[in-house]
Amino acid sequence: ALRFTGSEADAEDVLQNVFVALPESVARLQAAASFEAWLRRMAVRTAMMRQRSGTRRSRIEAESAFAVSPRAGQVNDLDRLELEEAVQKLPESLRFVFVLREIEGLPHAEIGELLGISRHASQQRMHRARAQLRLHLSS
Repeated sequence: ALRFTGSEADAEDVLQNVFVALPESVARLQAAASFEAWLRRMAVRTAMMRQRSGTRRSRIEAESAFAVSPRAGQVNDLDRLELEEAVQKLPESLRFVFVLREIEGLPHAEIGELLGISRHASQQRMHRARAQLRLHLSS
């Protein structure tokens, strides 16, 4: 949630909304479904709804949304901060795909399912996100 919202307070609100909805939503959980995938889907959709509702805070908090990134050790702190800022500037549709693929490591098929788009659309958005990040980081 933090990686999607860019704000610790917004992420806490998203998680609270997910957990408040759990008792009602768990009844719809199919026995064959993975609880982890189902919970992730709820968190992503709740974060998306929050972003779209216009309640997103205007500033990014000092604590990084990407501090726990598995790839964080591969870049120095200044590069990481610049990358974080560039990712937060991506349009929502590209940022969500980028975070789910590069940070969470999900396959495009699962990203498509989570976001309600096709696998191919997820791949296209990832390509666009990388292009925009390259452009921003090279300037």
